[in-house]
Amino acid sequence: MKSLRISLRAQRRSLRPTALSVACALALAACGGGNQTVVADATAPAIVQPNVPDVPAIAPTTQVQLSAWPGLTGLTVKVDGVALAAGSTSFTAKTASSLSFELAGVTLATLAPKASITLFDLLPTRDCGSSADLGKLLSLLLALDKDQDPSNGVEIPAIATPAAAGTQLSALSEADLMVLETRLVGRSMPVATALQAANAVLDAETWTEDTAHRTLFTNDMSVLQSYLDRVQAVLASAAGDLSGFAYLSNDEAAKIPATLKGQGMAYDGDTPVFSWRYGLQRADASFTGTLTQPLALPSEIQAEYAANPAGVHLGHIGDIDILDGKLYAPIEDEDDSSQQAYIAVFDARTLLYTGTKYALPRAEHADGVPWVAVDGPRKLAYTVTWSTAAAGKLNVFDLATFTLLRSVPLQSSFDGKRVQGAKVYKGMLYAAADTKDAVTGSDLKRKRIYKVDPVSGSVIELLHYDEPNRTEGEGLAFGPDGRFHLAVLAAYTTPLYAQSTTNARPFDSSYSIDGDDWNPTGTLRHFSRDAAPLREKICAM
Repeated sequence: MKSLRISLRAQRRSLRPTALSVACALALAACGGGNQTVVADATAPAIVQPNVPDVPAIAPTTQVQLSAWPGLTGLTVKVDGVALAAGSTSFTAKTASSLSFELAGVTLATLAPKASITLFDLLPTRDCGSSADLGKLLSLLLALDKDQDPSNGVEIPAIATPAAAGTQLSALSEADLMVLETRLVGRSMPVATALQAANAVLDAETWTEDTAHRTLFTNDMSVLQSYLDRVQAVLASAAGDLSGFAYLSNDEAAKIPATLKGQGMAYDGDTPVFSWRYGLQRADASFTGTLTQPLALPSEIQAEYAANPAGVHLGHIGDIDILDGKLYAPIEDEDDSSQQAYIAVFDARTLLYTGTKYALPRAEHADGVPWVAVDGPRKLAYTVTWSTAAAGKLNVFDLATFTLLRSVPLQSSFDGKRVQGAKVYKGMLYAAADTKDAVTGSDLKRKRIYKVDPVSGSVIELLHYDEPNRTEGEGLAFGPDGRFHLAVLAAYTTPLYAQSTTNARPFDSSYSIDGDDWNPTGTLRHFSRDAAPLREKICAM
């Protein structure tokens, strides 16, 4: 009986469908698979799927702050073609939307939303420096401005008859833009004028000298006398032969630092390099000379000047500049600066002449070339001649070939300003002028530092300093920390300078070489910027 009960239970179990077999059967039925027809159990409850509504995806948004120009009103902003309320400077837009900016019907720019939109974002390519595109944008803004004065904001009134639909600022030439501005408001503003008006607002800045830490260079005048005695001996036997300047020991070089740092300065990375009338010197961070080429003036250039039919002339090195291991030195005839001037290229590390020189166009350098400044990001070089009408323009050269590309009229001419050196810093040119304006109530002479926009020609006086008469301001350079260093030579030594001299005879006019004088001391003044100009602040937004 026991075995029979087990058999019956097993039989009943074999007839009971398993969950797996039912699921397989239902699956086959649903797919039309298998050879059997499966009939669903009418008593089984129906499976009801819940009705869950679709949840729409939330489009990401961007909070936009519009800072196109301080105090700007009248700009139309559209999000996907829909204009925002007038005066909207802060709004939220879908990140995938398209923003357009219009002025008097002219489309200035179309771009994607971003946290901050400034004047520079409205350009075809964002560029915080001066450019033709920025000039066109500023021209339209200021021509339409109620008073054409950007210093008090830009207020654009409603224009009765705006530009034709589809007008794009980027497609307009300057001439076309002038015509359009005149039609819109009866006046126009040239691009250069607009850039200069903006320069006055965007580029003003202040610098402070660290007067407690000026670097003083003092010559041992007896060493200088001995040096010049050797030079004069060579010149006496061979007029125009400057080889006497080459004979200077390291010990002697260390004792006449003012002479060997008497013209200009540049940085090779974090290493300061100096120029003087005939040579070059590398220095350490404390401005102590480490390598001196006392005579660096290329011999073939000197030979050309020495062969002048009017008499034996000497060459002269001015304020230098350095980029990518190349040192660029301006060289002129110091006896007749109307003669051919050159840019000579040296190895910045060894201070040796590479053999490459570029003859500068004489019409643009009617009074020589006192300095050269290199603009690395733009791959350009700049010069301005010493004086004459030609000093009213900045000469712009292709750095690779020194082909003259253009001459930019300066807002204020350098004629008579005696600009001795210049360097590019953050896209602007900083120029040191040895002006000799009288200072009321004293015997001092006032000298100046200018900031020049190499695109617009704007000239801003940044600061001035006063020095005794016959003291000479020379070149300048920006260090890796952003400070600028200005070379100043003490008053000339002739007609008489005998103090601190061990020679039997005084250092007098007999030591004048080529009609020039020599200096007992020199100073480096060090300046730090108090705050960035508005241009850089807007650019950083």
